[in-house]
Amino acid sequence: MKSARVVMWTEGETGPRFPLDEQGIAQAGGTIRRVACRNDAERIAAARDAYVLIVAHAQITEALFAGAPGLVGLVRTGIGLDTVDLPAATRHGVCVAHVPDFCYDEVADTTMMLLLAVARKVLLADRHVRGGSWTPSALLPMHRLRGQTMGLVGFGHIARAVAERARGFGLRLIAFDPYVDASTMEGRSVEKVDLNTLLARADIVSCHAPLTQETQGLLGPKEFSAIKPGAILINTSRGKVVDEQALIAALQSGRLAGAGLDVLWTEPPAKDNPLLQMDQVVLTPHFASTTIEALADLAAKVSRQIIQYLRGEWPTYLANRAVRDQPSARLLGVGGGARAAERSSS
Repeated sequence: MKSARVVMWTEGETGPRFPLDEQGIAQAGGTIRRVACRNDAERIAAARDAYVLIVAHAQITEALFAGAPGLVGLVRTGIGLDTVDLPAATRHGVCVAHVPDFCYDEVADTTMMLLLAVARKVLLADRHVRGGSWTPSALLPMHRLRGQTMGLVGFGHIARAVAERARGFGLRLIAFDPYVDASTMEGRSVEKVDLNTLLARADIVSCHAPLTQETQGLLGPKEFSAIKPGAILINTSRGKVVDEQALIAALQSGRLAGAGLDVLWTEPPAKDNPLLQMDQVVLTPHFASTTIEALADLAAKVSRQIIQYLRGEWPTYLANRAVRDQPSARLLGVGGGARAAERSSS
């Protein structure tokens, strides 16, 4: 029974180190064990005796679910679910939870920070001053933001927070999101358009789409060839929403004036990635969600869902709701967790 109650951490030095509610988890019958894993084989081995698995960035595959017969639930420590094979989890009866409602302000703030840094050439200006230059006109061309059009690719909670901030800078707002109706956008002073229209009209294209099969490479060669000349691209969503080679080509050709990127196709980037050498590109290390307040919120919501699993309760943010109707479900609702643990230890 004890081994079935272990809560695992599978990412070692690369995972976030926010403090979980260890006292509450212990009172619910859980024992936290952190395991540093470098590859899929080590992750599968670490998960073998887990009852609840906590993951940040690692890819969680069907092989892991198949190799962990006592695994009842998983908590992804973030918003996105692109790293978890949800259909496989459901087939194996494993609940997958995440934290979809944190860091809205942080990511929206980072979006505006990147926009200002690129539009006002902050890094280049800093290098000029440190190098002994004091010639403001050397940084031209630059343009005022007021009156420009910002196109939001995706219109979820974070994009709506960006829209709120962008209005304060006098930006016109348009958005593409096939899953959000025009009236919802109009209620926030945003015009609903298709992607082609957004690319043709937007001076600033800001990505806020989740990474799915539908959105991977959403902005590719065709889209960059259609984008408004001189536009700026901002991406604080997922790196693979943007075809990186097409982005690099658009920057090298001058089609794009610049880019602000908190996320990349491969993280961290290879040392020879051309983006690292471009003065018109501002890069940050996928840190948009990182503040003391956001991490505290994340820790509380992750801990709460771990405790729910241990008590045999459905987690607050269950991502694969279809698992509740699966005969193979390992968590059976209130009280069912104990029965699942008994099955895994028998």
